[in-house]
Amino acid sequence: MAADIGSNLLEAVVEQDLTGPFRWTDEDTRALILWRAANVSLFTGRRNAAINGYENFISEKRLGGKVTPAFCKKKWENLKQKFKDLKCPKTGVSTEGGEATAASWKWYTLMDEAIGGRPSVTPPVLIASSTRDVAVASPPSVVTPEQASTSMASTPKRRRVDVMEIFADMERKEEQLEAVLLDMQREEKEREEARLREAREAAEREERRMQLMMEREDRLIREMRESGERRDREAAAREERFLVVLERLANRL
Repeated sequence: MAADIGSNLLEAVVEQDLTGPFRWTDEDTRALILWRAANVSLFTGRRNAAINGYENFISEKRLGGKVTPAFCKKKWENLKQKFKDLKCPKTGVSTEGGEATAASWKWYTLMDEAIGGRPSVTPPVLIASSTRDVAVASPPSVVTPEQASTSMASTPKRRRVDVMEIFADMERKEEQLEAVLLDMQREEKEREEARLREAREAAEREERRMQLMMEREDRLIREMRESGERRDREAAAREERFLVVLERLANRL
């Protein structure tokens, strides 16, 4: 009972939130059921297939600006879940509190015609009534591609926790990878700075070598010039002494 009340309240809130001043009528619900049953091929379970399908419904029924594809999808899921709950009631659930039954729910027959007669991939389920223990074989239930997609979307708590752990692990790995990349960039920068420093030191050494070489050449040139000047002076001195000796000899004669 509490689950039915909660489901009805959720459906009412969804309709109010998504439709605003527009009121979803029984005719709109009937049109949705008939259209959805006639266009099963549009709902392949692929990404955005349901949204695109309900956009076609809104366009055909001229409901643009009044409802959204998300609302139509939720409306259909609520109808389908209600039909499923009434077609296969849970064991021990009583209807004495006035809850809707397969006989009293106004959309049961239409929903049964829309999806109740389709092949089922789930076996009949034995249930027991609340007043006496009677084994009843439930009619075949329907599993469509959209239902499979919906059941996958309704992820159990443990599955959601696993997904969160996976995302957290991915974030940790991304942080580790980013740290490794930063270390690599820092090492590459240090290597580049070391190469530039070595190149600068090599250029300085080459400059000093060239300077020493030029200084050595200048010193050699200066020494050669001084040596030549000294030889010239010595030669001039010898020549002068020779002339003096010749002059003396000439005087003696």
